[in-house]
Amino acid sequence: MDPILRRSSFYYVTSAATYLVIMGRYLLTRDWTAFEIIPMFMPVWLLSAMTASESDERYAFLRTLPVPDPTVVRAKFELVLASAAFQWTLLTAVTLARTGDGVAGRSTLVYLTLVCLVGLVSAAAGQVAVWRFGFSAMKPVLIGAIVVGILTVIGHLISLRKVDGWPALSGLPVVDWLARAPWISGAVLAALALLAFRGLMRMGVRIKASSEAHL
Repeated sequence: MDPILRRSSFYYVTSAATYLVIMGRYLLTRDWTAFEIIPMFMPVWLLSAMTASESDERYAFLRTLPVPDPTVVRAKFELVLASAAFQWTLLTAVTLARTGDGVAGRSTLVYLTLVCLVGLVSAAAGQVAVWRFGFSAMKPVLIGAIVVGILTVIGHLISLRKVDGWPALSGLPVVDWLARAPWISGAVLAALALLAFRGLMRMGVRIKASSEAHL
């Protein structure tokens, strides 16, 4: 196995497993609110995995090895993409399994696809930012983004429970409109996100080759 993948995959596998063990069981036993809240934690966990994988890197040492920058960038981005795809697949499978009892529906599929794509692009952008500005400079920003994400999820949950008529994100008009053809809209959204992801990866190759901030 590629040494970069072997070293960093631990954080992504651990993050995905922790997320699914702690949060996933609620999707199988709770009402629609679980499908509104639990997917929102996915970007938080994915960004946390990326942050953890970068906190222990030693790029000055990697520079002494015959590991070209494009190889490192591709390996890191492959992990982000694989983790996001894995979690989206499981969330989608659970959603489809619970459509029969009316807990989830077409709008749920579109909503969790949007959330997972936001997580994918956010983690990729964070990875590029680390290479551009260095982990020490970006660490407070990344941790702050994780905290804000958690507080946003908690705030949305409290609003759904305590405020009458508070709009659920999965029920927004744009989500309902996209849900008229969830697989088509999902494919279009995924294509757009993957184009952004590919652009960030190409940017990451250039930045990592020219910037010494990550050393």
